[in-house]
Amino acid sequence: MTSSAQSPAPAASVTLHTDQTPLVRPWAGPHGGVPAFDQVKVADFKPALETAMAENLTEINAIATNPKPATFDNTIVALERSGQALDRVQAVYGVWKTTLNDKAFGAVEAEMAPKMAAFSDQITQNTALFKRIEAVYKAPATKKLTPEQQRLVEVRYKGFVRAGAKLDAPAKARLSQINQQLAGLFTKFSQNVLADEADSVLVLKTDQDLGGLPPSLRESAKTSADGRKIAAAGVITNTRSSIDPFLTYSDQRALREKAWRMFTNRGDNGGAHDNNVLITQILQLRAERAKLLGYATHAHLRLDNTMAKTPEAAMQLMLEMWKPAVARVHEEVTDMLALAKKEGAPADFKIEPWDYRYYAEKVRLARYDLDQNEVKQYLQLDKMREGMFWVAGELFNFSFVPAPDVPVYHPDVK
Repeated sequence: MTSSAQSPAPAASVTLHTDQTPLVRPWAGPHGGVPAFDQVKVADFKPALETAMAENLTEINAIATNPKPATFDNTIVALERSGQALDRVQAVYGVWKTTLNDKAFGAVEAEMAPKMAAFSDQITQNTALFKRIEAVYKAPATKKLTPEQQRLVEVRYKGFVRAGAKLDAPAKARLSQINQQLAGLFTKFSQNVLADEADSVLVLKTDQDLGGLPPSLRESAKTSADGRKIAAAGVITNTRSSIDPFLTYSDQRALREKAWRMFTNRGDNGGAHDNNVLITQILQLRAERAKLLGYATHAHLRLDNTMAKTPEAAMQLMLEMWKPAVARVHEEVTDMLALAKKEGAPADFKIEPWDYRYYAEKVRLARYDLDQNEVKQYLQLDKMREGMFWVAGELFNFSFVPAPDVPVYHPDVK
């Protein structure tokens, strides 16, 4: 075995129709190449992913069938360098998934998630590939590698084991079925939550419903109502950026409760977007997968390669924090209750979840004379960006200048 990391062997590579879409092509343009965000079409994601996955599997097969003895360079480094086309596609795919996840993209995601899970299993369940990784892991020469290289070998080997590389054929087949089912369920779960966020709003019918809201939130609520062509004083959308400020400032307790329940119950409304059945299926499949892989529970599987190592250790840490955390909450609630009763709340008044932010803000204002609305004008997006750039410059000597020649996926991106 060799360990010459100075000039590692390149990963075997192929090119399959890389001119088909800008998603697959190597990034061109300024700054060493950037994604062609302005050319991306949702319809391109499926063929791009399929093309890139096929190319990656060809690379993997070349590594797995290499007739030369397994080395750090021709196996581990080659594996690290494979899949560059897929990395490019997934980088852009991830942006759409997290920021532009509309119905058209959701349909692509629902179809591709199980396929991508199956693709991953084709790699981790590749017996010939795992034998080469295992050979490098167990080779005496590996101890002569740098600590970083040894760590990479260990992570790769244990990652394959955790993914079922040592299972027999029937168990591997079942594991792959489970992974594909889970991928579909996870996607459906998140899409149900997004659907409830998009479909559910709190309509503020009168000016009284706007009570306590600062001007900026009133304007935002009115804009949301007008954008949805709803004749009302305002609309609170079912997103955290809209719900949290409303819960903080609205003096209409009944509306605060409606807003809190609307947001908390996303995916739990008993309709077409209800996630309760999905949760049961996910838990069952996770439990089965854990047992297939030799773990007592899903929690044991998830924590095995973390600092905590076991659910018991993680629980112990949380319990150590639990008592002081609960004590602090009791102190805060006591302060809130005192203020609420001072303002005329009945003797049996209780701080409910939809009251917490509202009274916490009141206590902060009364005790520290700190009004978030007064400092908000200094926390505008442009000012925050300038502040972050300044800190980075002071700490790391970084400087930032606009890059107008870089394509973006939305006009707001700078």
